[in-house]
Amino acid sequence: MGIGMIIRGAKRKFEEKLKTGEMGALARKIAKPAGLVGYIVRGIVFGLAGVFVTKAAIEFDPKEAKGLDGTLKTLAGQAYGQWLLTVCAIGLALFGVYSFFEARYRKL
Repeated sequence: MGIGMIIRGAKRKFEEKLKTGEMGALARKIAKPAGLVGYIVRGIVFGLAGVFVTKAAIEFDPKEAKGLDGTLKTLAGQAYGQWLLTVCAIGLALFGVYSFFEARYRKL
């Protein structure tokens, strides 16, 4: 799922969902980069959570399985953890901004 989100962001496939013709210039200027960065960061965070779940399954250790909060706590414990968390927070916030535009301009 994380890889799919990264690909969707990098290839800008999320733009196919939007009625860009109805958007103003400022809305397009904000929504497209927010979607690009937001999808990629969201994919990375979800991908890391998937790695922890897979590791727990392989090692038969359910304590190793981590959700989104556990993944972010693990990032915080790494060298440069605060910087990684800041990047994740900004990226997830940008995904939230994109989501507002998608809610308003989504093709049905």
